[in-house]
Amino acid sequence: MASFLSPVPVLAAGGIADINPGLTLWTAITFLVMLAVLAKFAWGPIVKMLAERERSIREAIDSAKKERAEAERLLAAQKESLAKAQREAAELARRNQQEVEALRQELTAKARKEADELVAEARRQIAEELGKAKADLKAQVVDLAIDAASRLVKANLDEKAQRALVEEYIAQLPANRAA
Repeated sequence: MASFLSPVPVLAAGGIADINPGLTLWTAITFLVMLAVLAKFAWGPIVKMLAERERSIREAIDSAKKERAEAERLLAAQKESLAKAQREAAELARRNQQEVEALRQELTAKARKEADELVAEARRQIAEELGKAKADLKAQVVDLAIDAASRLVKANLDEKAQRALVEEYIAQLPANRAA
């Protein structure tokens, strides 16, 4: 058991500031091997990936510029189309207003013409009715005058002569009244 407790010589390690040429050589060799492996297997794919990424970003920017130009062109076309539609709507409204005004004037003129025709027809009917009423009145006056005269004269004149006498008298009445 004593063998376990005996001190084992330990290699003396250098301090942090000490340079160990063997360690430095192996570190440099490892670095160069690692650099060669990275150059062969990693740098090519990384550079290729970066170039591909740069190309895709450039294409995306170009595509975005083209799409923006197309969107601006479409927006301008849409604005022009909207302005054209507004002009057409205004023109249509103006034409409709003119048509409505023309129709209103036409209907007003037609209504006035019909009203004038109705008034003329009413005046004609009134004149006819007035003429009929005058004739009926004249006939009634003649009958009354004959009846009155026959009562006065009693039998001196026959009915035909009495009627002629009364009609002659009535015919002279409007002339006497006008004077």
